[in-house]
Amino acid sequence: MNKTAAPPAIDRDSIRAQAREIAEKVESAPSDKKSRTFFDAVRASSIPYLPCYLQEDAGELFVRSYEAFYLMARASVPLAVGLTMHQYNLAALATLPVPSVPEFERRRQMLVDTIRRYRSLMAISSFGENIKRKGEAFRNVVAIPQSDGGFLCSGRKGFQSIASEADILLFSGFVGEEMGMFYVNLKCQPAIELGPSLFPGAMALTDTRAVQFTNLRLKSRNVLSISDDLTDHVSFYATAWFEALVTASYLGGACRALEEVRKFANLVHTDEDEPLAEVDGFMADSGRLSLELRSQLALARSFGLCCDRYCRLVRSQGDPEEMDQVANDLMDCGSVIKYSGTRAACHIVAGARNLIGTRSMSPNHPIAALSEQVNFGPMHPTITAKIERSFGADMLSSEPYTGLFAWALG
Repeated sequence: MNKTAAPPAIDRDSIRAQAREIAEKVESAPSDKKSRTFFDAVRASSIPYLPCYLQEDAGELFVRSYEAFYLMARASVPLAVGLTMHQYNLAALATLPVPSVPEFERRRQMLVDTIRRYRSLMAISSFGENIKRKGEAFRNVVAIPQSDGGFLCSGRKGFQSIASEADILLFSGFVGEEMGMFYVNLKCQPAIELGPSLFPGAMALTDTRAVQFTNLRLKSRNVLSISDDLTDHVSFYATAWFEALVTASYLGGACRALEEVRKFANLVHTDEDEPLAEVDGFMADSGRLSLELRSQLALARSFGLCCDRYCRLVRSQGDPEEMDQVANDLMDCGSVIKYSGTRAACHIVAGARNLIGTRSMSPNHPIAALSEQVNFGPMHPTITAKIERSFGADMLSSEPYTGLFAWALG
């Protein structure tokens, strides 16, 4: 008689403990072994497979994932940022039901089940190109239908993190005038060529590379969507997930900076032999940074509430107007979290650097690397300027402005 495998440990305390254990292993590993140590420990944990077990509870999934990435990033911001690409895409595919498109439902569930069964990691290639030279066409992947129902894909994508580690690649491509969504096994795939690392400095461990597709043959089972509407629907939801979740890694780095302040304040004394930790001004400066961090963590939790409501509406095939309004609130919520959280991470690390002084910029001091790493946060899509213009246009419209999330959180 076969015994049913025990369910994984996915409660709050277990996930926090797993994330702390991963962080400790990475922290103690030699520099050239940190990436291998991280991914071996991650694959052995429940963290990257939480979306497979919490498909019906998007809010709980977000909070558990957010806390895990926040704690792991205390040891390595770039490794946590890279793994975010797996987590947000798997979370979006796992939790967003589309009952009106049964073939998509079947295939997305097959993909989620495959990732759970084989403990795979999934990479995502950038959905389109936003920057081009004058007179140059936007680059992307073109998928040409084949007689057997599959596709032949060629083209280029500008960005893909965890490029060398991932097992499965999710990507988009043009099918005629429509934007389709596909996935493929990435290992031993000669039709996919990874370029050199795009960020060789302090963010090198994200392993972000350009991707070239040359006559990649896909079977029909690797097609998730060949419809603009469905691809937009899924990618819109996934983008909101990304914006909210990626802040966890940058705020985790900010938390590490505050830990360095704590160590410093308890080791260094004034001329009167008073520990800096007991000096009123130092305590107040530290408190302001701590409050900023805790405020961002509290703000981030609101995304789970929006997610839950949106998924319930889609699952029940509710009123289309209400779904659209909640979807807009969901994206706004993710944008606010990303905008505020990444800016706060930069400010907190700068504040920690100022409190510790020049010794924090020695090459081996954690804050030296963090000072470079947190600057990447605001540059993730959606970029700061675009968020500011969007919210400015909303506030300056002819309609009265309250700033409330009237549908998702109202």
